[in-house]
Amino acid sequence: MSLAVAAAITWLGAFAMVAGQWLPLVLAMALAIVAAVGLRLPMARLKSTGLLAVSALTLLALQVWLGSSGTGRPQMKHEFGWPFGWLRAQAIAVTSAVNPDAKALTLGLGIGDSSLASRQLLQDMKTVSLTHLVAVSGANCAIVVAAVYFALRSCSIRFRVFASLLALVAYVLLVGPSASVLRAAVMAAAVLLAQLSGRKPNPVSILALSVIVLVIASPELSTGYSFALSVAATFGILVLAPGLHRRLSERLPSPIALALAVSISAQLLCFPILLQLQQGIPTYSVLANLICEPLVAPITLLSIVAVLLSGMPWLASPIFWLSSLPAALIAATAHWLANFPLATAPWFTGIFSTLVAMLLVVSATVWLNSRSKQIRMFAAIISISSLLFSISSLTNSFVQLATWPQSDWQIASCNVGQGDATVLRSSGQIAVIDVGRSEPKIDNCLSRLGVSQIDLLVLTHFDFDHVGGLAGAIRQRRVISTMLTPYVDDRPAAQITRELVKGSESRVIYAEQGLRGKIGQVTWSVMSPSRTASEAEDSNDGSVTMLFKFEDFSLISLADLGEKGQMRLAENLRDWYDPWVASHDLVMKVSHHGSADQYQELLEYLHPAVALVSVGRDNGYGHPTRRTLSLLERVGSLICRTDLLGAIAISRANSKFAIADTGAS
Repeated sequence: MSLAVAAAITWLGAFAMVAGQWLPLVLAMALAIVAAVGLRLPMARLKSTGLLAVSALTLLALQVWLGSSGTGRPQMKHEFGWPFGWLRAQAIAVTSAVNPDAKALTLGLGIGDSSLASRQLLQDMKTVSLTHLVAVSGANCAIVVAAVYFALRSCSIRFRVFASLLALVAYVLLVGPSASVLRAAVMAAAVLLAQLSGRKPNPVSILALSVIVLVIASPELSTGYSFALSVAATFGILVLAPGLHRRLSERLPSPIALALAVSISAQLLCFPILLQLQQGIPTYSVLANLICEPLVAPITLLSIVAVLLSGMPWLASPIFWLSSLPAALIAATAHWLANFPLATAPWFTGIFSTLVAMLLVVSATVWLNSRSKQIRMFAAIISISSLLFSISSLTNSFVQLATWPQSDWQIASCNVGQGDATVLRSSGQIAVIDVGRSEPKIDNCLSRLGVSQIDLLVLTHFDFDHVGGLAGAIRQRRVISTMLTPYVDDRPAAQITRELVKGSESRVIYAEQGLRGKIGQVTWSVMSPSRTASEAEDSNDGSVTMLFKFEDFSLISLADLGEKGQMRLAENLRDWYDPWVASHDLVMKVSHHGSADQYQELLEYLHPAVALVSVGRDNGYGHPTRRTLSLLERVGSLICRTDLLGAIAISRANSKFAIADTGAS
């Protein structure tokens, strides 16, 4: 316990020094003293804890001072030299797999190269809390060390420890010193050295020592989420899993109870940290880990063998292909569960949500480990209260989800991930602007909106995240008119889109500046492009932008128009921004998912009352950008993002907007 307290002080001290915030250090020291006194640590241990903490903080201060004074402390940078660089390059060249996702995971778990992982794979792995299986993590280090150690069980203990340490160092050099790999490597080395000395290692003490050593060696680790998640997951497995396993074993077979205990313990300790990285709770994370964790060992061991044999492609390639079979199952599981309903359960936001999560973790830990009945009873009450409070917040979110949209909705922004799909309704008629990339998502959204006929379908341009879901949008729905951009585009998505539009038997209209029409009581006009779109430099620049006038507000849809295109709109302002538009509230469908490519002066001039940002969570593009969000905040816009709110519906009554959302999922 004394080492754990010292590690906590060291970690928070490093965070305070690196981030320039001293409050965490003051709080950590105060809490450490209270914890030490409250736990009745012997004075000798208390003194050793303080001495260790002071020594660690002194070394930390020296590290930070050296870094800031320009002398430069060593930074962790992975530069592959011979033979590791050659091995990695050769392994990548000879890798074969059953499919691209399996290849990406095989290389990720084999040599730590996750560059081939698609955005969809990364997103789905994150949705079900399998991100740690995209690349090498601490579990892989443990697998390698255990394999070498037990393979040499007929040899002397000294030889086994030496060989295991050598294999561990070589593996770290091969895969790179990521935060979780370093944590696991230091812990494994400490366990091996303890075996050599004949002492029984204390896993929690070893974890604490590893944290102290690594944070002193590289204080920047203290501010990284990956290091925090690695330590939290390991601590959970060490502290919670044994007690949870005992209780589960009373009702379940021991192997299943152990797997459940390990998965639940790791997920529970990581929960408060994960809330800082994502909105909501990964609903199927325990199930996903139960299915996929047993597959990591064969992938790791087969991949390493294949890497070592990569100089002989005829032998290495079949082994890589064999290791890709369980990798393909991991990818299939991620895709399967990520597309289940409510793959991410909503969770209330703010600092209070994190405090409730931390309270739940602490009370569960005390309940599982305390020997005092009174303390366990108190911890159980706290745990149950936290759960009931959380369930009540989730119930409210589910009720909101079930009743979406409001009956008088006029504009809806569908949650189609990284893409656009906007629906307008007036007097029973429907206009749909873009359809995202996912057929099931747009089909589900239109069904929930009660759309059986589309009177005007606008496909602003042929980027896949705007037209990829077309088949789902028009399936079993009648389309009266379809508007396309006149910009010449010969990409496969454009050809497929034209074929689907032709098959829908709808009337095709080509957009051009000044074109006008009506949907119900809403009038619309095209602002760009021109009839030939000759001014457009690319497909985004040639995307269709439109203005819709409702009874007492208007909507401007900017598709993916960039700054240059928006400058042209500003030059032609008098053609579309008439006194009526200027005197009424404006809703803006923000261009290009909130990218930085915006014409600031135009947005400031228009000052939209509501800004709709159709964007996917963790999309990899950095959308929406801080620049655009700050700009919208400065002009006083109410920002509605589908990555945070889910599908959004807007109605207008008594000169006020009413906005309903489904919650991010």
